[in-house]
Amino acid sequence: MKCPYCNKDMQQGVIESNHILRWKKTGSLINRFKAHGHAVRLSRGSFVKGESAEAWLCRDCCKVVIDYSILWT
Repeated sequence: MKCPYCNKDMQQGVIESNHILRWKKTGSLINRFKAHGHAVRLSRGSFVKGESAEAWLCRDCCKVVIDYSILWT
């Protein structure tokens, strides 16, 4: 994948966490156990196995791209 910022090659990998990865609006509150309408879940997994999201890393401009559409296919 080419970086959308600098157009150089990106490296494919995963981001891992013990908790659900979510995007939310700045300043909004999220209850860890309850999803809110404005929050977007970025990872897939379970409480036991942990969470992960496929991601692309650009080492040149220090950006990470996550395509969360793969969670719903």
